[in-house]
Amino acid sequence: MSNALIESSSTQALGRSDNDIDSLPYIDREIDDPDMKASVDRLIEQEMRRMKRKERSTLPLSIDLFQNDPVLSQEWARVSKQTPLTALDETRYELQGPESETDVDAWKKAVDNTKAQLESQAGSMFNLELLQKYGPNAWPVHNFQLEAYLKQIKQETERYRNEINEINRERKYDQTQAAAAIQALENKWSDLISQNLQVGVGCAALESEVEELRQYRQRLADQ
Repeated sequence: MSNALIESSSTQALGRSDNDIDSLPYIDREIDDPDMKASVDRLIEQEMRRMKRKERSTLPLSIDLFQNDPVLSQEWARVSKQTPLTALDETRYELQGPESETDVDAWKKAVDNTKAQLESQAGSMFNLELLQKYGPNAWPVHNFQLEAYLKQIKQETERYRNEINEINRERKYDQTQAAAAIQALENKWSDLISQNLQVGVGCAALESEVEELRQYRQRLADQ
């Protein structure tokens, strides 16, 4: 297929739907030709230049997030301003005595803080005991579940890969089988074009001969 034929047929293809465009990658290797690739790239560039461009985007410049949630809206404003997070009061985890030894309320707060720390440590020790008792068995079970998931994913991946390979094999077989018919049709088309050209040349020669005979008869009639 020549470059001129591609350029002339490109305008006709603009009116076609996507269903009318066929691709035969297993037998159509014309794109590997540097000249053909240059022609295709030139047509794509010309088409892109004809496309209408929007000077301004229709997307909004700013989006107000979390309008219906004041907590998330406040947190988003803090993150936008890059303000450090101070939600956790780390002083609660420190054992500090009262600032004044004579202040009864300060002593009560210190005692309450100590009780809270003891309760927190007791909870941590309880969690460690649970982890020591059930943790060694929990991890093998978790690993077994992960291995089962991994095996299932590998099986599905292999199944999809086989389906894709089977589809590609069928496509290659169908296109290879159709290649002979396409080549025969192209040869027939070339022969018909050549015959049409020969017929056109013959018709032109006959018309010229008829015109000469008409002029000869006219000269005889004038004598």
